[in-house]
Amino acid sequence: MEATIRTLGEEWVFAGLISLGLFALYVLALDQGFLLSWLQGPAAFDMNLIHEALHDARHAAGFPCH
Repeated sequence: MEATIRTLGEEWVFAGLISLGLFALYVLALDQGFLLSWLQGPAAFDMNLIHEALHDARHAAGFPCH
């Protein structure tokens, strides 16, 4: 029974890492203000803080952004 619990825990860790990686990919490649619009409202689309903070990393990763 202990081996089953340990395997289940490892599966959750793996699923969490995959989810975190997909979220990071979304933030790096696709976010254009939507993520912060929950906090800042419509101004987030104009300010685009995450896009500006990660601008050079987007180009280094090969994602076009303008």
